[in-house]
Amino acid sequence: MTKSRSRLTAVDSLPTPTLKNLLYQASREAVAELGQVVSIKGMPVASWRVLEVLADEHGRTMSALAAQTGMLMPATSKLVDRMIEAALIQRSIDSEDNRLVMLHISDFGLAQVAALKDALEARRQALQTLMKPAREQQLRTLLLEFIRIQQSTR
Repeated sequence: MTKSRSRLTAVDSLPTPTLKNLLYQASREAVAELGQVVSIKGMPVASWRVLEVLADEHGRTMSALAAQTGMLMPATSKLVDRMIEAALIQRSIDSEDNRLVMLHISDFGLAQVAALKDALEARRQALQTLMKPAREQQLRTLLLEFIRIQQSTR
């Protein structure tokens, strides 16, 4: 191999990558990049996903939070317990239905989101510059369509 030859990636080494392999690789790349940013605050990606959902300050039930983050209920429950201990989120009884427990972002959690906002926005803009807005929108549309198709076949 000559020095001018670029390093092969996992995707390049596949004869013809399947769509699912490409999506898996893209997901891993995106999560790794997100992990680099949120690790500035010592935060795991899963915790960031929870804070990002709860940052709208509308509160969620555990099942709604699990659905919106794409996590399984047992993993969500354990993560929520750790995040409550870290004062990032808090539980409360729903004011309209006393049977429901609602999860809300705390002031400390909001501060963590605010502290990471600029770094995350800079990464998003850098990607958009490399990809061009129209291509980003096209990819977004295709991914949403793929997700809808996958969900409708279950």
